Amino acid sequence: MENNLELLTAVNLMLPKLGEHPVTDLDINHPTLAVILPEVDNELLQLLLRGWWFNEYTTTLYPDNEKKIAVGVDTLSFTPTYVDAAVRGRELFNPETLNYLWDAPVEGRIKQSVEFNKLPESAAQFVWYSALINAYVTDLGVTQDIQVWQTKAGAAFNQLLAEHLRNRKYSTTSTVRFRRLRSAMKA
Repeated sequence: MENNLELLTAVNLMLPKLGEHPVTDLDINHPTLAVILPEVDNELLQLLLRGWWFNEYTTTLYPDNEKKIAVGVDTLSFTPTYVDAAVRGRELFNPETLNYLWDAPVEGRIKQSVEFNKLPESAAQFVWYSALINAYVTDLGVTQDIQVWQTKAGAAFNQLLAEHLRNRKYSTTSTVRFRRLRSAMKA
């Protein structure tokens, strides 16, 4: 699942488009890196918050010895299936008791953060193009180059969505709308 587009490579592909030379390290003091890296982080977060096959799962969270449930540092969101709960900080808040104590495990859907270097290729390409567009606009303003990159970002998103649908095994035949249509056709 790991992509071929490492963060350093992606940044070095962006820098010449912003009129800068490539770098050998992302930890150096560079004014354009100060624009690019936050854009990559923001675009990555926006993408991951949607929930994809590679970062959203059904899971069960268990209370520890103190009856608290930790959600983990890489958790973006947790949506419980059967009970009310809210993520506050790194713990699960119990709105029924107005505290952080739980007597039983809590099942739900979790969305986790994934670092850029661990993204599927299509997701990395989408983040890269989106960050490039935002960094370019911030640094140089709006030009015609942006239209080309928007088209490429759209193509990467379409590829990402196609992969998502394949991995989730979505099928039109399993929808309520399809069953109604089939039922109406039989009548």
